[in-house]
Amino acid sequence: MKNKAILMAVATGAVALSLTACSSGSSEPTAQSASAAAEGDVAGTDEMRALCDQMVADGLSPEEATALAESNGFTARVGTIDGQPQAVTMDYREDRFTFDVESDAVVACTYG
Repeated sequence: MKNKAILMAVATGAVALSLTACSSGSSEPTAQSASAAAEGDVAGTDEMRALCDQMVADGLSPEEATALAESNGFTARVGTIDGQPQAVTMDYREDRFTFDVESDAVVACTYG
């Protein structure tokens, strides 16, 4: 299960990077956040990493994951639903989670 979450995070990062190439803004923050989240680098706090792990491990619904994020002072959004990318901005926000959802359960989570 953890390997699947890592693969989803890497795939999400690749999609984010390819979409950034089409945008007019700088890709540096997005590239940094995608690779850092996938590699467990400096992006996100220990609390955010723990919350992401919990959301994926517990298979929370997007609504439950959003409520958990917000109850801890963070914001949240859905990046993909059943493999279909959703319309999201490419800005870097240190207080935001982005979820990948399959069959109404969070299967991957990134932050930033």
